[in-house]
Amino acid sequence: MKQVRYKQLDQMSFADLEVYSVLPEHPVWSRAAEVLDFSFADEICAHLYSGRGPRPYAPSLKLKLHIVQRYYNLSDREMEERVIGDLFIKRFLGLPVAFTGFDHSTIGLDRERMGSVLFDACHHYILAQAKQKGLWGDNKDIWLVDSFHTNGHVSQLSAYRLIKQAIIRVINHLKRVHRVLYRQLERELNLQPLTARLSEKPTPEDLVASFSRLVVLAYGLLHWFEKETVRPVFWSWKERDRQLTSLERQAVLFQILTENTMPGDSDDPDSAFRKRPRNERPGNRLLSSMDVDARVSKKRTVTFRGDKIQVVTSALHNLVLVAEPIPGNESDGDRLQELLQTVQRKHRVKPAVVVADSAYGRGYHRRDLKADGILLAAPLHAVGDNHTGLYSNDKFHYDPIADTITCPAGLITNKKNYNSQLEGSQYSFPKKFCLACSQREQCTTSEHGRRIFISEYYNEFQEAKAFNETAQARQLFKLRNSVERKNNELKNHNGLGDARTHTRERRRVYAKIVSIVVNLKQFVKQSNRLTLGFVRKRPPCSRMTILHTL
Repeated sequence: MKQVRYKQLDQMSFADLEVYSVLPEHPVWSRAAEVLDFSFADEICAHLYSGRGPRPYAPSLKLKLHIVQRYYNLSDREMEERVIGDLFIKRFLGLPVAFTGFDHSTIGLDRERMGSVLFDACHHYILAQAKQKGLWGDNKDIWLVDSFHTNGHVSQLSAYRLIKQAIIRVINHLKRVHRVLYRQLERELNLQPLTARLSEKPTPEDLVASFSRLVVLAYGLLHWFEKETVRPVFWSWKERDRQLTSLERQAVLFQILTENTMPGDSDDPDSAFRKRPRNERPGNRLLSSMDVDARVSKKRTVTFRGDKIQVVTSALHNLVLVAEPIPGNESDGDRLQELLQTVQRKHRVKPAVVVADSAYGRGYHRRDLKADGILLAAPLHAVGDNHTGLYSNDKFHYDPIADTITCPAGLITNKKNYNSQLEGSQYSFPKKFCLACSQREQCTTSEHGRRIFISEYYNEFQEAKAFNETAQARQLFKLRNSVERKNNELKNHNGLGDARTHTRERRRVYAKIVSIVVNLKQFVKQSNRLTLGFVRKRPPCSRMTILHTL
């Protein structure tokens, strides 16, 4: 491990000790340093710094700074002001009263430097400390899994404005970082469609022509990068990270074009391209060239543009074990086992029961967790009566040993076709029998006969159905309320419900820091009785004792 010498702050003066000695204890910060040791960050973040040049601030100090920032849900500039004027924060950070050294850019750059991987490591280091102190880690624990959606603040752009936004981002990047190519671009491409204005009352033909000319410019811009006079200059670009950024923006522009446009009817620039009909555009299409990770989705009755945060919490200890952002249009249950295995692998602990909603109760999850000795308690999707008023599947008897299905009229069938996508078999009854059956009007309206689907996880679902009717299952399902309260704390109290930045990587950083914050509050509650407010009267102590605590 590389040895890095961090910046030493000014020694505490007697004036500093005098101020801190009369300052009342803070309900959280005065106890946080007693509960957790943040010095591990100095070691795991050492590779980010060079042994040469000015000494950086210690990563443990900056980690505490990020925790305080998310606790109060502050911007970088607001945090800069808060550090200067808040004595409770200065005492927690171990700073002299007169310290004014943190610039807002220092906070933002350090967050970018660490990234989500190191913040995730810090989260699990803190969980490991708490596990050693017995604050969690019982193998008889119950883990709760749920998700909540975030508002990505992505504007709903038309195809025209989306393409225009992507073109401008490609051009502006060259303008900032490669002036030679930008000047050549201005000479060789006609950028007039970007600034063209329509009349106050444009005709449909004017709108079609304006859109087509913009698309022609977009494809012309992508083709320009492949010209013989441009390629050598572009690929000799010494700043590889900026070259990669340009390539990424070109790829985004091309994807937006393919998702939203289609060829027109002629070679005329005014009709060479037209908008792709909305029902033909992919459901997973890009919503913004600035935030390529945001997706439109629907959670229950709420339509949103952004991500979902999947959360795994401990029901017995009320701790956040994992918080991971996923695409908004991804199904909740896809990563259930991945989330659980993350905690099991890093902390050598597994729960006795996992409680989740019906989105996580898939057959393969039930089978795999059962093989691992874990009970998955999740409601089944409601079947109920057929929405057409006809016989539901419950009216049909399935014999797994004989692999047959018996209909209400007594006919038995074993004719089936396996569906690999649905992971089950579709059983069908003879067409002739169904058409002549006396119960046909109550059973099916299909001319091909009644069909019944049986999942290959039929046994797991039957076991779950029987278990969900027990008193134990009802008690477990009541525990789901606690994960909703934790989601509310993460989302509304600590700002995860509104995305502050673009890209899922940056949003993952905030998710990890907020997880540390809510766990820190819980550690304080478990190790000390949390006092709501300040304890005005403090026991007398010497300046040496205060210096030791700082």
